[in-house]
Amino acid sequence: MIMESSYNPEENIGKPYRRGMLPFGGAVNSRGIITQVVSEADYRHDMEILKSLV
Repeated sequence: MIMESSYNPEENIGKPYRRGMLPFGGAVNSRGIITQVVSEADYRHDMEILKSLV
């Protein structure tokens, strides 16, 4: 899993999915091509919202 500060998850859009390419989530089409990625900032923001609901 890549955890560098310069890592841009959007670089993976349009590439074939391989394990570990979507560490914070995303979407893959029926052909195995990455169509959407979730950034670390978006993931953390969503988790904060979910934690506040509990």
